[in-house]
Amino acid sequence: MAKEFAKKFYNSKVWKKCRESYINNRVLLDGGVCEKCKKELGYILHHKTELTPININNLDIALNHCNLEYLCHDCHNDKHNFIRNDGLVCGFDENGQPVPPILTK
Repeated sequence: MAKEFAKKFYNSKVWKKCRESYINNRVLLDGGVCEKCKKELGYILHHKTELTPININNLDIALNHCNLEYLCHDCHNDKHNFIRNDGLVCGFDENGQPVPPILTK
């Protein structure tokens, strides 16, 4: 789920076109498999440099194909250190501190 500051961006036409373009390119290159494990189909387009309120308007970060990767669900969760437990997803910030769980069911 997108963070509150990023919801407008992820609903924008420019992001949707960028996302579609990137995924279509991945499908042409390798059938759209996860760029990390190369076993599962891609599920989510991940920003390598995480979007923040400060950089979300920087097109070199937010819309640059070089900052994107198409990942399966498990690999995306691994990138964010998610741990599943009874329908909750818990993540950890860059300092290893837990972030509030999100109900996934």
